Amino acid sequence: MKLHIWGLFLMFCVFAGLITLGSSSCFALDPKFELDTKALGSKKPAGRKTAEPQSGVPASAVSRKETQSMPRQTVRSKKGVQRRSPGLGMKQHGKSRDISRVRTASPRTLRQPFRTSAGRDEGIRWTRKVWDRLLGTGRPVPGPLSIQGRNFSLSLDPERYPVFPAADGGKIVIDTGMTLSPLVKTILREQDPGIRIVSEHPDNRRSFFSSLLAAARFYSVEENFSVNFGSDPKLTVTSDFKIEKTSDSLLKNDVTLVTLPGKRTSMPELLSSFLEKEGFQVIETSPAISPVSDGRKVLYSVQGSNQESIVDELFSALSVRCEKNRDLLLDDGALSGVSLSVRADRFSQSNGKKLVFSFSEENPVQYTLLRLLELKGYRVVILNPEDDFREISEKVLSSLGFPAVYGMQPLWEVAETRFNVQLSGFVVAGNGRNGSRIFLTNVTVDPLVRELARYQGFEVIVK
Repeated sequence: MKLHIWGLFLMFCVFAGLITLGSSSCFALDPKFELDTKALGSKKPAGRKTAEPQSGVPASAVSRKETQSMPRQTVRSKKGVQRRSPGLGMKQHGKSRDISRVRTASPRTLRQPFRTSAGRDEGIRWTRKVWDRLLGTGRPVPGPLSIQGRNFSLSLDPERYPVFPAADGGKIVIDTGMTLSPLVKTILREQDPGIRIVSEHPDNRRSFFSSLLAAARFYSVEENFSVNFGSDPKLTVTSDFKIEKTSDSLLKNDVTLVTLPGKRTSMPELLSSFLEKEGFQVIETSPAISPVSDGRKVLYSVQGSNQESIVDELFSALSVRCEKNRDLLLDDGALSGVSLSVRADRFSQSNGKKLVFSFSEENPVQYTLLRLLELKGYRVVILNPEDDFREISEKVLSSLGFPAVYGMQPLWEVAETRFNVQLSGFVVAGNGRNGSRIFLTNVTVDPLVRELARYQGFEVIVK
């Protein structure tokens, strides 16, 4: 009988020990709720004090292995297991976590250490101005962010952690360098689900503004946006971001284009007014940079359809001398007693070449005389009756030694501005570092294209 009783007692002890070990591991504190004592505003870090051992050896001499193996004190109650640990009292998964050595009557305020920089402050001020223009006036500006709990209070310094309003009514906290602790982030999100945290640095304005727009939750945000107007000429406008605030922004012509500061020139007011009529509101942040003069730039539009006038305008645009109806001597008659000359419709000398341009009448005599001029060292260019601006320009340019290819081509380098104009025609580039740039076309130049070309330093000539 005694042996039976002792056996039941031993089984009970083993069972009780297993329950104790299991309960102590099941209620381990979630690491995300651990609070760094340096984040508290107290002069001394809050935490468990280590008692001096009775043997007289100081507490610092206790081995690290012994310190780590010391279990944390747990107290069992009817409501469950309460764990004493320095930190903020929170409720998680139905279990109460208390603050050790912290009075509930006077809760502490969590403060985050942070050092501001001049570059960061400038980026925040710039973003604030753009953000106010983007969201419009009348929207309340968020004040300093503070949260008051039952046994704690939390506030963020508005200078260190600026707050921006979101498009859907939420709040965006700027956490440059990710200095907010996981505990503070958890408190913010649990107390106010409308809070979002952006950790990009304002110095990288594209990445920072992209994250800010994503956190604002607009209806639609598109990066590296471009839109075309017309076909020939074709105007192309690019922006860093295109923003639709609501689902009916397109119907209401309420689409916003935002350009970030860079080396590109800003949009002229004429273009901004045109875009506004097309339903695009432009927020231009690039400085007004004057185009760098790199030689004479000319946009030459030839409107005539007559072949002779086209040839004359091409020579004028290229600044090459050309004579009309020039008589060229074939034979002075010294030997034969018969002098013979040929009238050239257009004659020019360029780079040591003697050029003859003939508007052919397709008769045998004219053909024979032109061949005789070739034997005398002239280069003869025959323009057929069906030749248009493209064919005539190709023959004139090639005979004068100007390499040019016909096609849709930009007026200026695309990387220079956020807008560009493309036309069908020829680009004749001058030689040298500061050579000229002449654009030859027969396309009608409308007033907007004309003003944009002049804004970029072009001389516009329409004939």
